[in-house]
Amino acid sequence: MYDWPEVRDEVDALWAAIARRFCQVGVDAPVGLWRPDHVSELWVAPNLLAAQVCGLNVVGSLRGRVEVLGALDYGVEGCQPGDYRSVVACHAGDPADGLDDFRGRCAAINGRESQSGHAALVDLVAPLAESGRFFDEVVETGSHRASIRAVAEGRADLTSIDAVAWSLATSHEPAVDELRIIGWTEPMPAPPLVIGWAHVGLRETVNAAVSEAVALLGEEVRRPLDLYGYRVRSTSDYEVLADRLAAAEVGGYPVVA
Repeated sequence: MYDWPEVRDEVDALWAAIARRFCQVGVDAPVGLWRPDHVSELWVAPNLLAAQVCGLNVVGSLRGRVEVLGALDYGVEGCQPGDYRSVVACHAGDPADGLDDFRGRCAAINGRESQSGHAALVDLVAPLAESGRFFDEVVETGSHRASIRAVAEGRADLTSIDAVAWSLATSHEPAVDELRIIGWTEPMPAPPLVIGWAHVGLRETVNAAVSEAVALLGEEVRRPLDLYGYRVRSTSDYEVLADRLAAAEVGGYPVVA
């Protein structure tokens, strides 16, 4: 989920460490990561061994197709290990004092199936909605990085950015300097690592391998990825995401429509 070009070497090193542990415990794992053109191809692969996905997909489009292994811990401010939240940001020059000042304006979201970029924002503005609406317009950008650029360039007024992606942006995306933080969403379970049902019997073995690999990583990999550890989790931990999104809908219609 955080495979930015600037940290691709570190992401590859993380996988290499995990793959080595897999081999040591007798699990046949690919040497390198598979990066298909469309990430959904990876998530629904029948022989999926491990992938990081959005938590909302686990209780949505991927329900019954994958099982949660755990969550990498990125040490997000204000969160327990293995949790995360989103930065709510506007243009640095915007005179708004608070979230209510964005009523009737334009929001940038990375995608409708995103917890951090869409569902978390829905949850946040739901109490402020009138007749099931808060924003007058929503722009779908396709990525958190593109949402940051949309606000920086004035194509949107507000956006909700995964805190891990925001940290990456402060190091690698110049457009972030044009934004300011106006709030934070509630902490939720972080994007999980999942395993396909064909390999679900290996869940404990895979979790042990991932935990040990992450614990042994050097600072040259940990620091660029903001990686602090690993937390074993269950699929049921992510039901809260679906519950919160459902509760935020007004009259069956999302408040950021």
